[in-house]
This record gives sequence, C-alpha cells and structure tokens, in this order.
Amino acid sequence: MSGAGSAVTQGVVLHARPLRENSRVLDLLTAGSGRLSAVVRGKAGSVQPFVLLDLAWRGRGELPTLSVAEQQRVFPLTGRSLVCGLYLNELILRLYPREAPIPEALPALLSAYARLAAGERADTVLRRAEWALLAPLDSGLEHVEPAELDPDGWYRYDPEAGLEPVAAGRGEAIPGSALRALATGEDVPDNHARVSRDFMRRLIDIHLAGRPLRTRGLL
Repeated sequence: MSGAGSAVTQGVVLHARPLRENSRVLDLLTAGSGRLSAVVRGKAGSVQPFVLLDLAWRGRGELPTLSVAEQQRVFPLTGRSLVCGLYLNELILRLYPREAPIPEALPALLSAYARLAAGERADTVLRRAEWALLAPLDSGLEHVEPAELDPDGWYRYDPEAGLEPVAAGRGEAIPGSALRALATGEDVPDNHARVSRDFMRRLIDIHLAGRPLRTRGLL
C-alpha cells in the first residue's frame, strides 16, 4: 500500500475480528483492489457484513486504516439466507488471493446477496454464485462453451484434463443439461439439484486444496 490515501471504491465486509478496544480488522472485497484487510476505528455500528459500502483507506503495509466507510445498500439476510451469505463470504476468503483485482467478483457477490434477500431459492442462488466466483480463477470453467455441451450427455471435471465427456451415470459426473444451466446462469432442473451441488463442491474442493469451509456444514 502506498502512503497516500486510496481513491473511493465500492466494497463489502467479508469478515471482521477485534483488534483492540474500539478497533477491528476487516477482511474486504473491493471493486478496485480485490480482497484486502484494513483496520476500522470507531465505526463499529456502520461497517457490517452484507452492506455495500463506499470505501477508502490510508496508510502503508498490510493493514491500512479505513478513512471512508459509507453505506450505500443494505442486504437484509436472515435465517438460511444469512448462512448462505456467510458461506459465500468465506468462499471468497479461502479462494481469492489478496490484492488481486478480479472485476467479476463483487458484482457476482452482490447479485447473490440481492437474490437471497429477495427470498429466491437458496441452492439456485448458491450454484449461480459459485460458478460466477470460480470462473475467473483459472478453474477451467471459463473455457466451458454452453452451446457445445450435449444436454443428453454426461461430463466430469478432471484437474489435469479439464471437462471431459463420460458414460452416463458415472460417479462424479454431471448431466449436460445441468452443466449447461450452470454455465448460462439458468436454474438447474430440480431433479439435478443434488448432482449439481456435488459437482460444484468437488470443483471447489480442488481449489481449496484441503482448506476447510466452516460454513459448509451449516448449509
């Protein structure tokens, strides 16, 4: 970080932890600088998760201090929707490198917040968000062409070979119709909801490389 203050950018709080009296360390996802951490002092009531913020910070090193934290939009998540939001926040914390701008990330997360707050079906929102958040991370999903998928075929993902067609019903495989729905942001058919969840979970686990997702057990 440079000594000068940053320009104002939008972002959200992914996680907060206490530092000392009246201070917290915030893990943030920002539009301009990607994922980063910053110290907030005396703003405990206004800087919360699931709120779109205008943000700016100042200071050197890995922990600059927030100088601007203005609310722009609040996403009222409760119950299962809240758990889903916490899961997506943790997913970004575990998968995304620090200070690597990924323009697609914040819009994907905000869209998921809004859909959860509106009461949309949780598993549909999560699958759409998982795909959108993984695609920019050299996950192989960025090479999936929906028009080239056979809706009647089956596919599996191999870390070395990428996506490959396999025999119908083979373990760790997903139907082409479900994969096409995921790739286009459409709703996965109800009868393929579980296999789609398992497909995305395996893909996420490859990128987590053994790191746990604590919130997964709450879903």
